[in-house]
Amino acid sequence: MGDPGSILRSLNEARNICLATPATYPQVIPGVLPVIGAQQHLDLRRWGSDFLAETFASPVVSGEDKQKLSLLVLDTLRSYQNRREEIGEDEDPAVIKSAVQCAASIYPYIFRHTLSHPDTTEVWARMASIKSTILRTMDDSAPGVRICGVKFISRVVLVQTPGLIADPRRPELNEISLALLGRDHAVLQPSQLEAEASGLLDRLLGVLQDNSSDALVVTATLNSLAALVHRRASISNKILMTVLNFNPLTPAKAGLAAMGGRERVALKSMTKTTMSFLVNVLKRNPNHALALRLQQRTEQLKHSMVEIFSESGPGKRSAPDEPTDGLDNNKRARLNNEVTNGTTAQQQPPQQSTSPQPLPPGEVSYRELFTLNPDPSAASFHVEAIPLHIVNQLVLPLLGSIDSARLTAALTAVQRRYLEFKQRPPLTALQSAMAVLGEEDEDYDPGTEMTLAGDRAAVMNGLDQAPPQGQMNEGPIQPITLEPGPPLTLQEKEQYGKIALTRVFETLANIDKDVQLKPGKKVDEAKGFNRLASTNMGHDREGWIMLLTRLATRTTLGLNDTNETLVKQENSERSLVKNGQSFTLADGIRDSVLAYVMDDFRRRIDVAIMWLNEEWFCDRLLYQQRNTDESERPTMLDGDLPNYTHYLHTTLDRLIPFLDTGKDGRTLIRFLSEIPEIDGKVLDKVCKLADDPELVQMCSQVLLYLIMFRPPVRSMAIERAVGVWRRGGDARAAFGKVVGRWAPEVLKEEEGGAGGEVKGEA
Repeated sequence: MGDPGSILRSLNEARNICLATPATYPQVIPGVLPVIGAQQHLDLRRWGSDFLAETFASPVVSGEDKQKLSLLVLDTLRSYQNRREEIGEDEDPAVIKSAVQCAASIYPYIFRHTLSHPDTTEVWARMASIKSTILRTMDDSAPGVRICGVKFISRVVLVQTPGLIADPRRPELNEISLALLGRDHAVLQPSQLEAEASGLLDRLLGVLQDNSSDALVVTATLNSLAALVHRRASISNKILMTVLNFNPLTPAKAGLAAMGGRERVALKSMTKTTMSFLVNVLKRNPNHALALRLQQRTEQLKHSMVEIFSESGPGKRSAPDEPTDGLDNNKRARLNNEVTNGTTAQQQPPQQSTSPQPLPPGEVSYRELFTLNPDPSAASFHVEAIPLHIVNQLVLPLLGSIDSARLTAALTAVQRRYLEFKQRPPLTALQSAMAVLGEEDEDYDPGTEMTLAGDRAAVMNGLDQAPPQGQMNEGPIQPITLEPGPPLTLQEKEQYGKIALTRVFETLANIDKDVQLKPGKKVDEAKGFNRLASTNMGHDREGWIMLLTRLATRTTLGLNDTNETLVKQENSERSLVKNGQSFTLADGIRDSVLAYVMDDFRRRIDVAIMWLNEEWFCDRLLYQQRNTDESERPTMLDGDLPNYTHYLHTTLDRLIPFLDTGKDGRTLIRFLSEIPEIDGKVLDKVCKLADDPELVQMCSQVLLYLIMFRPPVRSMAIERAVGVWRRGGDARAAFGKVVGRWAPEVLKEEEGGAGGEVKGEA
């Protein structure tokens, strides 16, 4: 055997590789198992048991990998457990602890393997041997091994107790429990397993029923029972009743003074764990049948712990928390509610001093003139907030309760303040500016100083140029003309246009979020081309989209007709080029609207319909302006609808690849039924859907709808339907009824041709 130190270094490197790439666990573990067996060095066994426990407890390893690897590690775990029988030496407690933890992790996977492979009994026999050894030796083992044994028992109870079946059709996705086991299984017997789980549960609850003072075992038991209460409703009431009857402070009744610091900490730990257990159960299910008892028990444990562990000693009550002013809340409430002349202290009017508050500098309002109460809350109160009928009921009693002496003093104070205000000298220009801008702060701030200096200079100049006070309203007001700014370059125009476009669609995205969070009823508004783009001042979604589409279409209608050219590119797409610019705001809005629709075309197909209707309408107006003579006008499909035709085909090219069977048939039918114009190329794109066997039915439904409800394109749709029908295959069966109803002569020709060929051969 090689040097254990070098082997451990290699094993650590393999572990680091697995931690970095979890997919390598299935390749690493089979190679590691011979090195960490029961015959190897103690350091290697410790590393191997820790590595196996870490592997099967890791959430990044998939369940399928754990299922396969669990079959490989059974012999290694059993060799750890049976080292005394095989070699004659006791195994190290650290190795046993990790082995028990690993056994708890793989137990559900061994159970599921046995369910799906009833003909293999060897795997379950090895797992049963490991389980028997753990249950037999855990009570006499080290504390760490016993804690892991408690976890193993809880996992066995969880597996061997019936759970919920989320989806009977997908058993591999359901939780591993006794509910997956059939009554006629060859290896596993449901009654025996359920009885064993009930006995193991009683073994766990026995720790609480005996009021054990071992804090480690009690804490581990409560933590394991929490998972059982959460995931197994059939045994949750039994567990809760046991926990409710458990009193972790029972050892303290014998005498707290005789206990050391370690025992005190253990009691506090058990009590807090019990309280956390009850609180978590109550949080997960506030409407539980035992909710009231859970809350009462939590409060009892809380008060008992405070009473027992109080530093003032048992039997003594802690001193109440006195306020610093010597008055508690009850005394303060009584003092505040003392009544004076039928009113409380808060209702008493303020006592007026001999010298009223000075008036603020500058202009004085009536509110400031008559306000004698220095309390700011009284000045900020709006009287109109009180209903009128209540004011009518209060005015007469208030007037009758006013003291005449105090009323005379208040009137005298107001008169004195008014005379003081009238005797003030007129304000200078600097004082007026200071009243407008406010006083400067004492702290120096260069930026603020420059700003205030500029504002003060502007106000001073305005006051100096103002006419005398008596001539303010004489003569007409002269218009103010600002100097025009420098002209924008093409790059600046393009940059500002893109920024504006981005902000506009950010606003639209926020409106969509608000509509999803707060759905409301739609307001009845005028529809059609004469609809105002901003009928709703709240910026609703439809009005905002209408504004965007009209910015892209109507704002440039008829502008720069002489310089506007349509360039035909190699891919037969049309792009608008104006004055040599590569970017225009209208085309940017069009592209952004198209991208906005395609982000969620099933919900936003109405936006595409609204936009294409606006494009068609504006192209039609431009067509009429250019061709005033109606007798010589060409047809609409001869290139006179450039924007509409281009973006219609672009929308279809972007939409068709994302159509799904059974979901988007109505979406496509709605789109083709509400757009204003359809040409043959549009129908050709629709017919390409028949190339996909899953979309043949959708294609036939779309063409049938157009044939029945769009007479202008009926002949073209029938022609395309016949063409698709003649291809044969799946399309022939789907389009047979359409051709038989709307083109019966084609069927007759096909039948006649087929009959003539057969007759000639005979």
